[in-house]
Amino acid sequence: MVILRTGLGLIALALLVIMLGEAAISGGFSLAAASVLFALIAVLLSYMLHEFAADLERTRLVAKHNSQLQSVRASLQQSLSTAAAMNARLNERETLYKGLIDAQGDAILRRAADSRLTYGNEAFFNLFGLKAAALGQPFAPQLHADSRTQSFGSFAALDSGKACVRYDQHVRTAYGWRWIAWEDFAVRDNRGNLVEVQSVGRDVTERKSLEDALIEARDRAEAASRAKSGFLATMSHEIRTPMNGVLGMARLLQETELRTEQRSYVNAISESGESLLALIGDILDFSKIESGTLTLEDEDVGLRQLVEGVVELASLRAHDKDIELAAVLNSGVPQVIRADEVRLRQILTNLVGNAVKFTQKGGVIVRVGLVKEQERQSLRFDVRDTGVGVPVEKRGEIFNEFVQADSTHARRFGGTGLGLAISRRLVEAMGGQIGIGSVEGGGSQFWFTVPAIVVQPHVEPAELPLRGVNVAIVARNRVLRAGLAEQVRAAGGAIVPRSGKQAMRPDMLLVDVGPTALAKLSIAADSELPTIALVRYGARSSAQTLMANGFAGYLVKPVRQSSLIEQIALRPGSDSQTPGPEPLVQAEPVDHEAAAAPRGLKILLAEDNPINALLTRELLRRRGHHVTEVTSGDGAVKAMETGSFDVLLTDIHMPGMDGVEAARAIRANETAGGRTRTPIIALTADALETGMRACKDVGMDGFLTKPIDPAQLDEMLVILFPAAKQMHIAAA
Repeated sequence: MVILRTGLGLIALALLVIMLGEAAISGGFSLAAASVLFALIAVLLSYMLHEFAADLERTRLVAKHNSQLQSVRASLQQSLSTAAAMNARLNERETLYKGLIDAQGDAILRRAADSRLTYGNEAFFNLFGLKAAALGQPFAPQLHADSRTQSFGSFAALDSGKACVRYDQHVRTAYGWRWIAWEDFAVRDNRGNLVEVQSVGRDVTERKSLEDALIEARDRAEAASRAKSGFLATMSHEIRTPMNGVLGMARLLQETELRTEQRSYVNAISESGESLLALIGDILDFSKIESGTLTLEDEDVGLRQLVEGVVELASLRAHDKDIELAAVLNSGVPQVIRADEVRLRQILTNLVGNAVKFTQKGGVIVRVGLVKEQERQSLRFDVRDTGVGVPVEKRGEIFNEFVQADSTHARRFGGTGLGLAISRRLVEAMGGQIGIGSVEGGGSQFWFTVPAIVVQPHVEPAELPLRGVNVAIVARNRVLRAGLAEQVRAAGGAIVPRSGKQAMRPDMLLVDVGPTALAKLSIAADSELPTIALVRYGARSSAQTLMANGFAGYLVKPVRQSSLIEQIALRPGSDSQTPGPEPLVQAEPVDHEAAAAPRGLKILLAEDNPINALLTRELLRRRGHHVTEVTSGDGAVKAMETGSFDVLLTDIHMPGMDGVEAARAIRANETAGGRTRTPIIALTADALETGMRACKDVGMDGFLTKPIDPAQLDEMLVILFPAAKQMHIAAA
C-alpha cells in the first residue's frame, strides 16, 4: 500500500514537472501540456479513490476490532463479576471458618517441620498468652517437672507414617498449669512428605482431676474391701471358734446316754448352732460376691450324684415336716459336665432348702433337663414345690438382697432373704439365668440354667433295664408318686394300677409305708406280688418287721433311680442273672467312704484353743487314731523334725508361727532332708477363699472348716489314705 501511494506521487510529480517545463519553454499551455494536465488529474483522482477505498477498509476493520473488543470487554466484565462473587464467598467462608475455629475453644495451630509456628487460632493465642508476632517463631510449651509425657513437637511417630498421634501433657499456660490433650495430624505434599503438623489441644484438667478422684476413690474402695475381707475373715474365725465348741460338745453329748428331756435340749442347741452357721455362711458368701473376690473352679461334676445328694441331704428336714422329695433327670442329660461343683451344689441346695421351708403339704420335685439357649445347650434345673407360693407382686424382686415373700411382722418363716440373692449372683457368674414361674394348683417353681459343658455325654443303653416291666405304686403323697413314676418310665418300665386286666397286671408293687420308722407297721405287703416298701432314713433296724409283713425289700426315700432299677430288676421271678444284694439289704444312702475310713493313724494335732483341741482329739480318738498335741506352729515344726506322723492337722490362726508358716517350713525341711512328704490338713474357722488359697500355695493337702464335720473328716482321711495304705497302717 505504501509503495502504491509512493508510485502515484512520483508519477504526479513527474507530470507536473513536464507540464511546467513545456509551459515555460513554449510560453503557454499546449495540447500536450493539457494531456499532461489531464493525466495528472487522473493520477490525483486515482490516488484519492485509492485513499478513499483504503479508508473504507480501515473503517471496516476498526468496526470489526471494536466489536471484538466489546465482546472481550463483556467477557472480562463477566469474569470479574464471577471472581468478585467467588472472592466474596471465600471471604465469607473464611470468616465463618475462622469464627468456628475460634469459637470451639480448642487450641489449633500449625507448625513447620522445624517447629516454627505457621498458624494459630484465637483460642491458642489466648491459652498460651501469645501475640500474632509469634507466627514464624518456634513454639513448644513448658512441661511440668513431674510430667512423663513426650516432648511437644516430636514428629517421630508422624514421620513413620501415622496419620494421627494422641497424648496428654501437663504444661504451663496463661491460666497456670493445665492438662492439655493433644492430637497431632500430619499435613503432607503430593509426594507424601511431611510438610506441616496441625495440632489440636483441648484442656482436660477437669477430666484429669475427675480421673484422679476416681483412682483415689477406687484405691479407697479396694482398701475398704480388703479391710472388710479381713474383718469378715477375723469375725468368721472368732465366731466359728466358739461355735465349734458349742456344736462339737453337742455332738459329743448326743453320743452319750441322755434322758429324753436332755436329748431334746442338746438337739435344740445343735439345730440353733447349725442355723447360726448357715447365716454366717450366707453373709460371707454375699460379701465375697459383693467385693468381687468370688472365684469359680473348673472341675468335672457328676450330675446325677450331685442332684440326688442334694435331695437326700434335704430329706431329713422334709420328712420331719411329713413332705416328700423326688429327683428326676430327663433323658439326654449328660453324665458329667465341667462346672464349679461346690457353687452348683450351693445353688441347688438353696433352692431345695427354700422350697422345703415354705412347703407344709405335698413335697418338692427336682427335675434336670437340656434346653437350647442362644445357639448353645444349657442345663435347666427346676425346683417345684406345693408350698405357699410367691405373690405375683413379689416375683420381680424376690431375688434381691434381704427380700422375702412375706416381710410382715407376723410372718411364719424366718431367714435373712440372702439365699436367693446369692443364688442369682452365682448363676449369673456361671453365665446362666435364674427365674421363678407359677404353678397350677399352688406352690412355686424356681429354675435356673447353666452352660452345659459336656465331659461325658449320656449314653442310652441298648436295652432299657425295665423294658416290659409293669410297676404299681401305692403312695398317699402325689409328689412321691409322680417322682417314682417318672423314674420308672425313664428306665423303660410302665406304671399300671394295682389291680387290673391280666395284660396290665403289675410285676412289682411299690408301697409307701408312711412317716413312721416302722415300729408299728400297719401296712402289709401284697401276698401275690413282690412288694418293695418305701421307708424313710433310719429304717434299717426294722428289717425284721418288714420281713414279717411279707415285703421283699425296701427303698429309702428319696429314692435313687439306680437303687429303684436294681430292686425291681432283682425281683423274685425275674429272669435277670445279675448278682445283687440280699433282699432287705437295700441301697440305703450310706456313706461307704466314711464307713471305710482308716483307723490307727498317728496324727499330730496343732491347735492353740483348748476346747477345739479337746473336740478334735475326741473325734480322732473315737475313730481309733493316736493323737499327739502341740499348741503352736513352732511346736508342729519341731515335732515333725523329731517324730514320724501319718498326717498333720493344724489350725491356721495360732500365736507366733501360724499354720501356714509352719506348713511352709515343714515342706522346706522335707525337701532339704529328703524326707517322705507328710499330708497336712488345715483346720480353720476362716471360710474365705483367701485362706484356702494360702493353704494350697504352701502345699497343704486338705482344708476342713470349723466346726469340723465328722463325715468330712472321715472323707478327707479316706482320700489321703486309700485302701492299700490302710492295710499297711492296720498291720503296723
